[in-house]
Amino acid sequence: MARPLKLLLVLIGLFAFEAVAQSRAAGLVDQTGAAFDERSLTGGFHLVYFGFTNCPEICPTSLFEMTAAIDLLPEGERAKVTPVFVTLDPARDTSAVMARYVEPLGHGFVTVTGPLEAIDRFANRNRILVVRHVPDAAGEYSVDHTSEVLLFGPDGRQIERFPYSMDYREVARRLADHLAAAPRR
Repeated sequence: MARPLKLLLVLIGLFAFEAVAQSRAAGLVDQTGAAFDERSLTGGFHLVYFGFTNCPEICPTSLFEMTAAIDLLPEGERAKVTPVFVTLDPARDTSAVMARYVEPLGHGFVTVTGPLEAIDRFANRNRILVVRHVPDAAGEYSVDHTSEVLLFGPDGRQIERFPYSMDYREVARRLADHLAAAPRR
């Protein structure tokens, strides 16, 4: 009786391991292929934007203004802020596409993609609304979404939301205030 029980426990362990591996494989990843989740937003300040690379105006403007705000910080403070771009259009936004898209912006951008369901869960947890339109005859489509830059503190909690209408100089001022208020290590 002990031998079948041991075999059963080994099989249960293998199935559990496979389930964990599959759930990781079905999750979000950054441009290096590393898993990305809420824990990825700890240890420093993160400016996070949800958008897509085929956006004609709002997304590129938002990403540019994120980097402009970082540029206004004192040089020693800039490295404490990591910009993050999460796609809402994983069908077109592969890790390689996103990495090329943000490369000219500098500042060590982290790009995030993955299965649609994982992206939608992450967006929903961060109160980002998403509406994906039906493709037209040429296969083109758009993605409407909340356009805010989210600021996460070193503990991984969201501490502020910057609306699209906020000037990047005001974002930089508020970001500097958060950096100054953070405990020194």
